[in-house]
Amino acid sequence: MRLRELVHEFDLGLSVVEAGAAGLAGEVRRAYVTDLPDPSRFLLPGDLVLTSCLWYREPADSRPFAAALARSRAAGLVVGLLVTRAMPAGLVAACAELGLPLLVIAEDRSFTPVCETVLAEKQRLSLQQGQIADLVGVLGSDTAAPGEVSAHLRMLGADPHLPTVVIAAGDARPGDDLAETLADLLAAPGRRLLVHADDDQAVLLVNGEAERLDGVAAELSAVELPGRNRLLAGVSEPTASVSDLGSALEVARRRLRSARGHGPGRAAVVVSGSKVDSHAVLLSALPARLRRSFRHHMLTPLADYDAVHGSDLIGTLTSFLESCGSWQRSAEELHVHVNTLRYRIQRIEQLTGRSLSSMRDRVDLYLALTCLDVAETNHQATGTA
Repeated sequence: MRLRELVHEFDLGLSVVEAGAAGLAGEVRRAYVTDLPDPSRFLLPGDLVLTSCLWYREPADSRPFAAALARSRAAGLVVGLLVTRAMPAGLVAACAELGLPLLVIAEDRSFTPVCETVLAEKQRLSLQQGQIADLVGVLGSDTAAPGEVSAHLRMLGADPHLPTVVIAAGDARPGDDLAETLADLLAAPGRRLLVHADDDQAVLLVNGEAERLDGVAAELSAVELPGRNRLLAGVSEPTASVSDLGSALEVARRRLRSARGHGPGRAAVVVSGSKVDSHAVLLSALPARLRRSFRHHMLTPLADYDAVHGSDLIGTLTSFLESCGSWQRSAEELHVHVNTLRYRIQRIEQLTGRSLSSMRDRVDLYLALTCLDVAETNHQATGTA
């Protein structure tokens, strides 16, 4: 949870003295009560430190205490004045100088509700993140049932009857805060954001009325990530059907891969429906069942033959087409004699009823292989088999 949420959304008696450099945008991961002059060895990034100021003896004590918190990347400092009655001299100035948010708690309130609220929110968010991860896993499977998707959306506070835009995002140098940064950027009245962070990408589902989803791609295109990282993102079209939400996720991931192929340049590379720049992006927009049917019709005879004979006709076909039909290059890549390759290609033509001397047939087979790649990549991304 963000520090500003803790201050504004809960009746904890907290008041802001100094907002700090981040303007209360820091994430609170734990509440830690201490009166040590230097608690830095016990602190973790994101800690909200609560103190009664028993460490204070003279004005010179304030800056070392605040510096210890800033050095530990604390989310903020909450001061209780029940004992000292007054804010330690120099503490406000030190927090302002160091960019550390400083809050004071009302004298009739204790630290306990603050600590309990932080812990409860952490547990709630952890549960919610697990539920979102489950939803993303369901959408990434080939057997996602509309009723199951609807149930997940409702449980997470989204409306399955409203349109949803799916975003897959990454950056040039992956950072821990990408998902949170994008969630903050896209947060707006009338939008429900579901955010899932993987090792190398973030998946965001933005749910709301159609007019609330306008401009999502444009908002992403204007992003400047901290540390001069470059945002890379794929954005699906809004879909009002839960049956198509899995395809929308696949489209977003495919467009993210397309964005990753762009060279250095703009701070943000966002590929959306207005920019279809490869056959892979075009194919990913097709319903999964249609792609499955196409690749099954085209490649099943080869897969069955490979399973029975222990051969690799699909690998041979891939090599031949990727080599632009060059017998010599493909044979070298496969480490076989050209005559062996010719025999394999002849067998492929017999099994598929397609001629690899025909550009039309080559295109059909190549697209079938691309559909296979789309499915395999999607399984890898979701951990399904």
